[in-house]
Amino acid sequence: MGFQLEYRTRPIEMERFRRTYQDRERFLACCRECPRYEARWSCPPLSFDVDDFLAPYAWANLLCARIFLDDGTIRAADTPEKMKTMGWNIVSQVKFELEERLREMEERVPGSLSLSSGGCHRCDPCAREAGQPCRQPDQMRYSLDAFGFDLTAITQDLFGIEILWCRERLPDYFTLIHGILSAAPVPGEVWEAAGLGDGKTTDAGGKGA
Repeated sequence: MGFQLEYRTRPIEMERFRRTYQDRERFLACCRECPRYEARWSCPPLSFDVDDFLAPYAWANLLCARIFLDDGTIRAADTPEKMKTMGWNIVSQVKFELEERLREMEERVPGSLSLSSGGCHRCDPCAREAGQPCRQPDQMRYSLDAFGFDLTAITQDLFGIEILWCRERLPDYFTLIHGILSAAPVPGEVWEAAGLGDGKTTDAGGKGA
């Protein structure tokens, strides 16, 4: 499966970020339609007060990862099942790699907390399904949509990117929004050190361009 990654970063003050892009009631209704609702600890309903959780952080440092698929990969996904499987495998690979890099970045940014995309998939099934505590609380991270943020508007407004979806073929690219919550904007050199610098591109083998 061939693809190339493009990274873009954008810091935004948390107060403005929440005022502009957070609508918990609207997106909680969407979450209720998802099979992960009440089934994963990373997903709503969350076990804590969102306002209290976000209160310590003055900045949201967003990372937009765009996954450009090569023509061969798009052509190879020539059935609905292949589209689903190949798309999931590609997105999951990138998602897990970004989670690891961002957890490492937490050590360089005191008092910070990284954010993932979508629900957590580190354990299958999630312990929540059996009414048990999270097995990997030190590894599990929440996503912006779990807090009721509008990912479509964020991606369009802050990064100038339209989110594409699978329909009759794989899209030209997938988009993931990750980030780090912190007391101050994350410096560009910290993103660079993690291999996630603004405008940086990598191929599927991980070589910088």
